[in-house]
Amino acid sequence: MVLLRMVVLILAGSPVYQDEQERFVCNTLQPGCANVCYDIFAPVSHLRFWLIQSVSVLLPSAIFGVYVLHKGAELAARRSRGLEDASEDHDAPGLTPGARRCLTVPDFSSGYVVHLCLRTLTEAAFGALHYLLFGFLVPKRFSCTHPPCTSVVDCYVSRPTEKSILMLFVWAMCALSFLLTVADLVCSVCWKTQGRPGINCAKASTWRKP
Repeated sequence: MVLLRMVVLILAGSPVYQDEQERFVCNTLQPGCANVCYDIFAPVSHLRFWLIQSVSVLLPSAIFGVYVLHKGAELAARRSRGLEDASEDHDAPGLTPGARRCLTVPDFSSGYVVHLCLRTLTEAAFGALHYLLFGFLVPKRFSCTHPPCTSVVDCYVSRPTEKSILMLFVWAMCALSFLLTVADLVCSVCWKTQGRPGINCAKASTWRKP
């Protein structure tokens, strides 16, 4: 979902926002007034904010994925060493073959829940910040009274309808991503609290009875 959002922003958002400041026209000739009005209108570029938001939301998943890959590589290395030791061990004939092959699989459920919590909080924080900075729609006209403007200056945004549609799309994708993450978090917490048993290697590691 986050990767799809980033692809749409790069492919569709870049052409729309590549000339956003140059096409931000104000009905004044006062030097510096248009630049100040644009800075108030968009403290951060919409496109840059969305890309930073997407990367930040994707970061917990990336960290969790790297952690799982690291633990998986360690587990594979330990299993290889265990098989080599078992093939060379002639002093334990009563050890079952299952005990030689079985290794305890790490429990990633806690890390998965933590990563979902971080992702949910990040999505909610960026959503609140997005609302405070930009709202839901891009206005066609923006009034500015900040110095060096000597009076009320009306500024006009380029392609406001197209930008509003893109902003609504981003809002819809963020809401859908947030709901899916919350649903995944609830299911993961319920699954963890039920204490479903995993593969029990303890039985496989017992000695054969004579």
